This record gives sequence, C-alpha cells and structure tokens, in this order.
Amino acid sequence: AIESSVKIGAIFIMAMWCFQIAAPFITLTVWAGIIAIAVKPLCDLLERKLGGKRGKAALFTTLILLSVFIVPSVVMVDRMVENVQVFTESYKEGNVEVPKPSPDVENWPLVGKKIYPIWNAASEDLSRTLIKYKKQISELSASVTKAAAGVAGSTFLFIISIIISGVFLANAAGADKFFRRLAKRLAGAPGDDFAVLATATVRGVAQGIIGVAILQSIIAGIGFMVIGLPAAGVLALIVLVMSIIQINPLLIMVPLAIYVFSFASPVVATIYLVWSIAVGLMDNILKPMVMGRGSMVPMMIIVVGAIGGMLLTGILGLFTGAVILAIGYQLFMAWLAMDVDEE
Repeated sequence: AIESSVKIGAIFIMAMWCFQIAAPFITLTVWAGIIAIAVKPLCDLLERKLGGKRGKAALFTTLILLSVFIVPSVVMVDRMVENVQVFTESYKEGNVEVPKPSPDVENWPLVGKKIYPIWNAASEDLSRTLIKYKKQISELSASVTKAAAGVAGSTFLFIISIIISGVFLANAAGADKFFRRLAKRLAGAPGDDFAVLATATVRGVAQGIIGVAILQSIIAGIGFMVIGLPAAGVLALIVLVMSIIQINPLLIMVPLAIYVFSFASPVVATIYLVWSIAVGLMDNILKPMVMGRGSMVPMMIIVVGAIGGMLLTGILGLFTGAVILAIGYQLFMAWLAMDVDEE
C-alpha cells in the first residue's frame, strides 16, 4: 500500500507540475483548436483545389483568417486613436462643445440623477467641470487605459492562436487520430462516438454562434466608421459581446441609428437605420442555417459559458468558455442517453 501511494503521489506531482507549466498556454491552444475545427471544411476545400497539398491549403487558410481579423482590427484601432487626437486638439483650442442634456436624462433609472448634473455642468463650463471631477476622470482614464491594453493583448493572442490553428490544420490527420485514441482511452468503446460528437459541437457552436457574432460585429463596425460614429471599435466590440451572450445587438444599434438623425441628412439617416436593423437581425437567419448542420445546444449553456469564460480568462474566455461548456453539456447528455440505453 505504501509503495502504491508513493507511485500515485509521484504521478500526481508530475501531472500537477506539467499542468502548471502548460497553464498559461491552455486557453490559447484551446482557442486555436476551436478555430482549426471550425475552418477545417474550408481548408479541405482548398486542399482539393490545390491538388492535395495540405501544407499550402493550411497556409492559405491561415492567411485568410489573419486578413479577415487583422484588417478590421487595425482600421478600428486607427479610428479610435484618430478620435482621441481630434478631441485632444479641439480641447486645447477650446472648440469642444458639450450639448445640453435633455430633462428626460434625469429620469433615467439608477444613473439619471448622477449623470444629469455632471452633463449639465459640462455643457455650461467644460473646463471647470473637468477640474472639479479631476480625481474621477483620472480613475476613469486609468480604467480605459487598462481596458485598451487588455484589448491590445487579446488582439495579439488572437493572432498567435490563428497561427497555431494553421499548424493544427496542416497536421489535421495526426491530430484527429490522437484525439480519437485519447477519447477511446478515457471512455472505452464509446470514445470514438464522443470524439465525433465533440467535433460536431465545436464546429456548430464556433460557426453558428461565434462565427456569426464576429461577422455581425465586423459589418456593424464598418457601418459605425462609415457613418462617422465616435469610438466605432468599442461599439463593434460591444456588438460582438452582445451577440455571443445572445442579447440582440439591436438594443444598441437602433438607438445609435436614431442618434445619427441628429447630424446626418434624413435620407442618409433613414438608410442607416434600415441597414442597422438588417445587421441586427442577420443572426436570426444565419445562426439556424449554420447550427442546423451541427449539434444543437441550449442557448443558456452558451450564455453561461461565454460569461463564465470571460470572467475566468478575459476576452478569449468569451469564445472558449461557450464552446467548452457546450462540449461538456453534449458529452454529459450523450453519457446519460448511453446509460438509459444499457438499462
């Protein structure tokens, strides 16, 4: 018994040591694997077009993903920096004018009575208001700077994960064989079925939930920039988060479209309003089409996974959390069904 305990303890220590070393890269690698599974059909198509050259197909798929992700990110960050520079120059020249708030602002729930006096004071004398609330503004600036650094770091991690996913795609056959063997080792004979189910779940959720949300946020962000809304990148990020946690982005896009009527011509503003509604509703069409090809997962599982993942590991967790919890749910339900069949 003592010898067995020593052996088990040694194995446990080695496993924990390996886990601690690999822990910083787990989320990144998991996200790369999710991307690889989601875009594997595209890579397979390119492989057939290239005459069976898997390496080149994986390279082209990676470059496509990088271009789709990096270009909008760079444009949005550049627009944010430009907006900050314009505001700073206007403030130095004394050209910043804050519009007077509507009396209805004071009736906003929870925050109205706090926002209205500050907004009203800023509309009358911006410099004095900034001096009066210097401490709060400094804290807010620090929070914004921290959030911006987090977004920049997440962008870098996204790029690295896409590159890693390209490696997975290039070695898709070996990776598939490894995970099937692992599933059989853990679950026995049903392991192969579990591996297939897990792959279908990843592809369904990644394409139907995350993929549609990313597409929706990119299109919405392009609209924000074209129409001239400030902080277009931040607004696009809000649309992305809302789409993943299953809150319709129309809740933010329609008010923004109404705001456009205050500075754009009626024709342009009306066109933008119609466009915003179309973008906000596109997930209702695309999501069932894509999810119908994969395994269906209750939306509550997606919401809990996305929010929990984001709280646990940041922006990347928003994506990986939804997929991991969906896989766990599907495997658990398959295990329950298998147990019923045996009875």
